[in-house]
Amino acid sequence: MLEGCHKSVCNIERLENKDNTSTMETSRRHKHHFGNPNMRGNPEGDSIVMKKTMKNNIPQDFDASADYGASPSKRRKQHSYNDFHPSGYRKEFRAPVPSFAESELSALDITDTPESLSQISAIAPVSDISNTQPSFMKKSRVLADTTWENAVSHARGEPDGAEKSFKRSKVSIRERLETVPEDVSDNSKGSSSSGKRRPDTSTNTNKPLTVVERNKSVKSHFRRAASVLRKAKSKSKLPENKVGTMKRMDATLADETMTKKPDTKELSKKERKQVRKAMKSNFEQIQRSKKIWEELRRVNTTPEKKTELCSELYTMVKGSMKEFCFAHDTARVIQCLIQYGTTEHREMVFEELKDEITTMAKSKYAKFLVKKMLMYGTKHHRSCVYKSFHGHVRKLIRHRIAADVLEYAYNEYANAHQRLSLLEDFYGPSFCLFKTPDIKCLGQIMLSQPDKREMILRNMREALLPLIDKNILVHSMVHKVFMEYFTYADNKMKSEMIESLRESVIHILHTRDGARVAMQCVWHGTAKDRKCLIKSLKGNVVKICQEEFGHLVMLAIFDCVDDTKLVKVALLDEMLKSVSEVADNQYGRKVLLYVLNPRDPHHFHPDMVRVLQEGDQSLTSKKEKSVRYQELLMAVSECLLQYIVDHVTRLVVNNNMLLLVLAVITHAHGDPTHAMEAVAHIAAEPFVAGNTEGGLHIIENPAGHMTLKRLIQNDKQRMNAGQKVLFSEVLLGKLPEGAVKAWAACNRGCFTIVSMLDLEHPEIIKNLVSCLKGLKSSLKKMTFKGAQVLAQKIDEANKTAV
Repeated sequence: MLEGCHKSVCNIERLENKDNTSTMETSRRHKHHFGNPNMRGNPEGDSIVMKKTMKNNIPQDFDASADYGASPSKRRKQHSYNDFHPSGYRKEFRAPVPSFAESELSALDITDTPESLSQISAIAPVSDISNTQPSFMKKSRVLADTTWENAVSHARGEPDGAEKSFKRSKVSIRERLETVPEDVSDNSKGSSSSGKRRPDTSTNTNKPLTVVERNKSVKSHFRRAASVLRKAKSKSKLPENKVGTMKRMDATLADETMTKKPDTKELSKKERKQVRKAMKSNFEQIQRSKKIWEELRRVNTTPEKKTELCSELYTMVKGSMKEFCFAHDTARVIQCLIQYGTTEHREMVFEELKDEITTMAKSKYAKFLVKKMLMYGTKHHRSCVYKSFHGHVRKLIRHRIAADVLEYAYNEYANAHQRLSLLEDFYGPSFCLFKTPDIKCLGQIMLSQPDKREMILRNMREALLPLIDKNILVHSMVHKVFMEYFTYADNKMKSEMIESLRESVIHILHTRDGARVAMQCVWHGTAKDRKCLIKSLKGNVVKICQEEFGHLVMLAIFDCVDDTKLVKVALLDEMLKSVSEVADNQYGRKVLLYVLNPRDPHHFHPDMVRVLQEGDQSLTSKKEKSVRYQELLMAVSECLLQYIVDHVTRLVVNNNMLLLVLAVITHAHGDPTHAMEAVAHIAAEPFVAGNTEGGLHIIENPAGHMTLKRLIQNDKQRMNAGQKVLFSEVLLGKLPEGAVKAWAACNRGCFTIVSMLDLEHPEIIKNLVSCLKGLKSSLKKMTFKGAQVLAQKIDEANKTAV
């Protein structure tokens, strides 16, 4: 080993005599090596040459121990590597600062080179040289070896093919962490982010690290340790296969990692939900309150027990109600407390939540608490709820959740004054600030303050235009504001609003005010507005006909729209495809009856007729009403007559269908013979008085005999109108022989025969008298009223014939 060292020293002396060109070539050859501290040194020992060059350029008055104790950053700033080299060398070479692994120092680096073997052997081993290193040489990864043998071995390097640097030492994680200086571990993040290694020699150790260990940053060790801890179970128990590896882990690192939020990726959905709930600070309080709620809502819980549970529940949630009322599960607990609690409990709950009513109305779950306050609260509580809404109505009505609360408060519990307080937000800011307790509607405001009419209507228009949305228009409070606007607006303002509202009329038909607004759009809209409105109703015609207020819009369309072809294609065809559904509904039948006989007082109340008459003043309707009605009647007549034929068995015994059947046969265009024959075929069935097997015969059915009687009485109008087809003639032609005598055996049958005799039609009277011959004595013996009236009519008919 000494001989090899002597040869290396001799080589150093020979290299010193070479010119600068050779030195520059050597430096350029190793430039890449110095720029990459992770590469292994040249096995020929070139690092010793560079160390010699560096040693010769150090100023002689330099004190190596002057910088001892200064911080690494400060030392680098005071003594950089280039400060101790000539300008020419710095410009030509410009080599980066070598790593400590490539430029390790020994006692030879700060003394003269020994010339003989005896001088080499006389050098004593140095135990620690960290204190004698100059500050500019302390940029290193690990500490240097302190023995002469190690220095010489490092200078010689490893032969080609050596794999020493690729052998990973079996060192535990804790030992690796202990060998890393503290300042390096603190700056590990910064060094890893910048992509550069920042070695430090502030801590000295006698155990050198391998190349692989030097390349591994402290951050990777922490990351690996934390990844193992994250895979621990919920009880902080490590996996079995990691126990041996992590047994000597630093306790502080483990505690810091385990205090973090537990990783729930490996848990099921239900378990993750339970973990999230358990992390809440009031978890136990919530669990207990839910158990009380479950017991309170039971039917078999006594009132005394409910009072006791409510007291316990209030004590538990007192002071935390704002947190409870916004959660999906605990909101039910507060609702239950309001519903089953005493008056004192409700009062205390209301006092704690009264300032949050507006916010609660916007919450998906807390809104039910507001409804409970309106339902179970006192008048004072309700008044406070309405006052909290005052000034916020225009914003709340546009909120998807709060609009439902406002609708409930407006329709269910508000009186006239409270309803006006909710609507005043649409009239203008001044009505929100100044209250007038004596006024209960907009009409009184218009009478008392006529100078504010234009201002109110302008504010209403600005407030209503943003509300033309299908999710907002469904509320009756909005319909009320629209109705008031159309009531007091002039024609120009109405036209502007109709143009914006015409395609959204379908969403406001289900309330009284909404239907009136739609009728205003029909009456005062232009032909284009009416066309858009009618087309928007497609697909919902049957439903509109069956609505209590929606069917009025259909009647208004029949009254005003001149384009009857559009009405037939868009509305009537769709309605007639489901004529059975429409006819079975009480409001749908009114639509059919209005087409057959408009504004007939037998079918329509005078108040309804008065409302429909408002549309007669429309300026956009040019066609005569009679012409319009006839065109619509011709469009539905054939279908309705066929409907009677197809469903005659069900219609003739239904009291609700009586007027419809009569109106169809009476007013429909076309030949009603087939419909009459269908009814007569039902009446011609065999009849035995008192026999109820298989149901009552049409002649004894309360609705059936009335249908026959009305159809017979209608023949008188048909005779006056000059129509040739009479129901009485069709009926007598269908009846078998002896059927009239069988009818005379019951009271209702006798009155049916009397109604045919009252027609005073000669042929009908003649046929009836011939059929009833010989029954006069029997009729006088019967006790019911119909027999006596029939006997009297027969006597009168015989006298007339004579």
